[in-house]
Amino acid sequence: MTKSSLRGAAAQGAQQQRDNLCGPFQVARVLRESGIEEWDGEGLDQDLIAVRAGTLLPDLPAEQCVPAGAESLLDYRHELPVVPPERAGTSPKELAGAIEDASDGTLRAIPLRARWSAGRIVRVASFAPELGARLIANLRTGCLWGSRPPMESVLAELAGRPVDGPPAEWDVGHYVELVALVRGRGGSLVAVRDTYPGLGWNGVHLQPPRALAAALERDDGREGGVLCVVPADAAGKVEGLGFEIGFWDNGTRR
Repeated sequence: MTKSSLRGAAAQGAQQQRDNLCGPFQVARVLRESGIEEWDGEGLDQDLIAVRAGTLLPDLPAEQCVPAGAESLLDYRHELPVVPPERAGTSPKELAGAIEDASDGTLRAIPLRARWSAGRIVRVASFAPELGARLIANLRTGCLWGSRPPMESVLAELAGRPVDGPPAEWDVGHYVELVALVRGRGGSLVAVRDTYPGLGWNGVHLQPPRALAAALERDDGREGGVLCVVPADAAGKVEGLGFEIGFWDNGTRR
């Protein structure tokens, strides 16, 4: 990843999601950056995606729904159902359907499942640029590094010397975008575009592939996975890469 592209991702990532709309926020951002501004005559934003994708809000205090230091944003444009926390969220299947419907089929959202490992994370991040793919990952934040690791940890990872990173700021199911693979002499890191500008550098932070693999495995009774969003004519290439194609169960229950 070049310095200019990382800087661009950080600048574009500065807007914050509304509480519990991380999936709709990421989907709306990908669609708008693909040139899609409306859906059935309505301006395309996270609220529209949330209502179309059937987002369920958790019955929790606002302070439990945002990372430390972030402001709670509850100014939803549509009324959304409120359910017990264990049922709340946004289904990856519904988000994929929203992407394909809003784009009139010009984009495909292919769900990737796997026994996630560092090597598989590197592979999926490596092939994304040549396919013009956007990678929306549904994961558990508590398995990630904290979003502001010390420089010595970053340099050690890129040199191929794995180290322990700082603890994560919060521990929830979350949607992020994997925007680039940053390679060093002996190791690599993945640039992650988040939905909170207070995390990392204007919402972009670096994660070791092994931490992302653990976050996708989750180990909390739910499943994780990656929506690979590509132009429709590239869908066949994604399906031939060797990942299991299928939706995961992130616990969302209507």
